[in-house]
Amino acid sequence: MQSHPPSMLKCAYPAPYPQVRVAAPNLLYARILLEDYAGTISEITAINQYLYHHFVLEEVNGEVADLLECVSLVEMHHMELLAETIRLLGVDPRYRVIRESQEIYWNATYVFYGISLCDRLTADIASEWAAIAAYRDHQRKITDPYIKELLERIILDEYHHIKLFNQMLQKYCV
Repeated sequence: MQSHPPSMLKCAYPAPYPQVRVAAPNLLYARILLEDYAGTISEITAINQYLYHHFVLEEVNGEVADLLECVSLVEMHHMELLAETIRLLGVDPRYRVIRESQEIYWNATYVFYGISLCDRLTADIASEWAAIAAYRDHQRKITDPYIKELLERIILDEYHHIKLFNQMLQKYCV
């Protein structure tokens, strides 16, 4: 089990991460995880969205900006875990998805930029719910118990992020 890096303790669910491992190389599973890694609804999208929101909200609301930066660090950890898993499955973890043998590279149009603190927080909560739905779908498609365990642990963080974002939404937008 892996512990939390100190910089993300308050934004990660308080449980250890499982060791990154796979039952066997599997190109199909790698393609499924590439969606979580660098698809439209993915860790790289969340990282870039939350960092952008952090940058533009720093002077508006330091508390929310700091939370967004902290959550982005947790998402970076998820991305690292997924990259290691994708490599073990036998695929290069480039920032792309593979659909019907075509590579589609990640791009910044996937990010919701927003206008106000409240619409950004609302979008961030929606992004977390969408990530949970994608992870649940991928858990159903993957039979590897090690990958299922990793996705379950990531889902715990995503629920925790919803809770943290909702606290800020209640505090500043209601």
